[in-house]
Amino acid sequence: MKNLGGNGMIGLILTGHGQFAVGVGQALEMIAGKQAAFKVVPFLESDPMDALETNLRNAMAELQQETEGIVVFADLLGGSPFKAAMLASVDFENVEVVVGTNLPMLIEIAMLREFASSAQDVVTQSLLAGKDAIQHVSLPTIQQNDIDEDEDGI
Repeated sequence: MKNLGGNGMIGLILTGHGQFAVGVGQALEMIAGKQAAFKVVPFLESDPMDALETNLRNAMAELQQETEGIVVFADLLGGSPFKAAMLASVDFENVEVVVGTNLPMLIEIAMLREFASSAQDVVTQSLLAGKDAIQHVSLPTIQQNDIDEDEDGI
């Protein structure tokens, strides 16, 4: 299927196990505002795999009518949402799939996707933002603060 009249924006589909996609999608819109060309396709335990694939294919078909490409963000490599996204994406042009989705990568993309030249550019930018957001952070302990004060000669 060819895009019949996109506006230059890259569409986003968010999928994952249980309420992952719903919750992350709500968090994204809470932080970055209401998103155009954005679909959430959850995979519930009660859903058969073929229903998930159909739901993803329907979301892709809708977004293809209004965008220049689509990036599907899934939660887990090898999981059912990832597999269904890969299977559904073969029926469409310019659809990319990213796994390991986190909120910082989606916020970055929400702000920049309007200016991206392709779905592949969105993928590249989202991978950088997602990796940069993963950090180990710790607070200094009281004992460390006491040592620092002593070293200053206080």
